[in-house]
Amino acid sequence: MSHENLNFRAAECSIPEIFDAVFEPIGKSGWKSNIVLTICGLLILGAAIAFSGQLYYGIGQTGLHIPVYWGGYIITFVFWIGVAHAGALISALLRLCGAEWKSAVTRVAEVITLFTLPAAGSFPLIHLGRTELFYYMLPLPNNRLLWPNFKSMLMWDVFAVSTYLTGSVLFLYVTMVPDLGIARPRMKGWIKTLYTILSWGWRGTAEEWKRVMEAAALYSVIILPVVISVHTIVSWDFAMQVVPGWHSEVFGPLFFVGALYSGTAAVFTMLGLLLWTYPGFKKVITQVHYDMLGRVWLVLGLAWAYLFFNDFVPAYYAHEPDKMDYLYYNGFGPYAAACWFLVIGNFALPLFCLAFQEFRRSIMPMFVLSIIVNIAMYIERVFIVIPGLEIYNGLNFNTIPYTYSA
Repeated sequence: MSHENLNFRAAECSIPEIFDAVFEPIGKSGWKSNIVLTICGLLILGAAIAFSGQLYYGIGQTGLHIPVYWGGYIITFVFWIGVAHAGALISALLRLCGAEWKSAVTRVAEVITLFTLPAAGSFPLIHLGRTELFYYMLPLPNNRLLWPNFKSMLMWDVFAVSTYLTGSVLFLYVTMVPDLGIARPRMKGWIKTLYTILSWGWRGTAEEWKRVMEAAALYSVIILPVVISVHTIVSWDFAMQVVPGWHSEVFGPLFFVGALYSGTAAVFTMLGLLLWTYPGFKKVITQVHYDMLGRVWLVLGLAWAYLFFNDFVPAYYAHEPDKMDYLYYNGFGPYAAACWFLVIGNFALPLFCLAFQEFRRSIMPMFVLSIIVNIAMYIERVFIVIPGLEIYNGLNFNTIPYTYSA
């Protein structure tokens, strides 16, 4: 990729040119989009095969054992729920702050939420082992007279994720009504009819725009406390239990800021793929958007680093035995290499790179950095879930290192 493509600049273009760029992907596919779809399809196929093997051989295929009874599924759930939360939250915050550059970014963030949230919610169900009995967690009358245990953290997650999914769908739909109305004349056949129904016959009058803006502002206010409470509940899955590395008062804000941090990285990943697959979007997504969102990402990185180290420094200063064992197990034990990659990939590298405007305005470097950050954020979830369970056993002769498969 040439230097010009790595460091593009805003171009003067008319409204029809912007519409042409935005509607270019509809009904069309090129070799780049086919590559992306093929990779996604292969990943889904591989996951389906692995899940089929679990249904046949049992939950032991995932490597779970005593004392590590939470593993890859819970780690992945926490990671994707964070990415999903950040999408709607970033969109809502930018709308409420009146950021004029938000338009090209908010839709990407909202779509990330719409697709990652159901994926995140599926992992606790798969973790059950007997996935076909997931409805036992719902408060429905049944012939076995079973009733959900509302003291269980799993039940908290069910209600939290379902509430957030409902709010996110409504938030995305309200803001999409004008888009559907504008795209309607370009559609044909039954798709045009569907767009007409979904857009409620949108005509683009001043009164319609006023109502949509008011509704979007209202949903932005509503979705903010929902997002904060949902990810706090997810952090309570761990903080409410007396396990080394889990029982921490800082987990609520740490999980929340970490979700914003990883979610912003996901937005940059999607923007990079979008601009590579459909170069026409460079008329809409410019250096200004990259620079402004990069500044937000830098602030979030600083906030995450503060909370992350604040979780360990007081315990290290006080030499709390359980916490010290946990720290040494991570930093100098079997997870040492991944631990230091986490520190570099989540703290040192992004904060150094994002300090430079030229870096923030470059597509490919920001794309690569976003992938590194989210790999490091996934590793952070591994550190939260696994090591505490391995050292919590206390019977060293009975402790087997966790692996992702049997």
